[in-house]
Amino acid sequence: MDGLQSSPRRAQINQVAEQLFSRKGYHATTMREIARALAIEGGSLYSHIASKQVLLFELVLACAEEFRRTAQAVIAEGGSARDQLRRFMRQHVAVIAASIDRAAVYFHEWRHLDTGQQAVIRQQRDEYDEFLRAILRSGIASGEFAAMDEKLVSLQILSQLNWSYQWYRPEGPLNSEDLAEAFFEIVMRGLEPR
Repeated sequence: MDGLQSSPRRAQINQVAEQLFSRKGYHATTMREIARALAIEGGSLYSHIASKQVLLFELVLACAEEFRRTAQAVIAEGGSARDQLRRFMRQHVAVIAASIDRAAVYFHEWRHLDTGQQAVIRQQRDEYDEFLRAILRSGIASGEFAAMDEKLVSLQILSQLNWSYQWYRPEGPLNSEDLAEAFFEIVMRGLEPR
């Protein structure tokens, strides 16, 4: 979604929509509220976006694509499975920490997308999950990780990482790298061969 942030006004719209969708929910947020928060007329908002539904889809898709880009970079960089898993987890937490509101919209409000839009997001999520599973399979094959069901391990890791948007605050005592490292150490205790 390269065009998502193509203008300063559009970037403002996205930020305000993320905040309102995150705090009030997609259905409880009106286009008038978004316009009011931007100090513009409601009608002029539509010169930047087609509809509230399209806005939600673009926000969710942009976040999904950011997760995918970071995972692709981790895989492309190579290294041991352990190092790749550490970087994967670090990047995942960094995407969430960069915008808690965006993460909340991605993880919670995506269910308000229409069926076709949900299918696109599910495909993005499946591809992302496959990056993690590939790291896990590599680690199991190399003996770095204990032999386990990589699907279950992937679900556990992503659940642990994803839920952090509910409670993590960048201004708190842990920065995103420290949080990711703590998560990584917990995961590794379960994955290390015995």
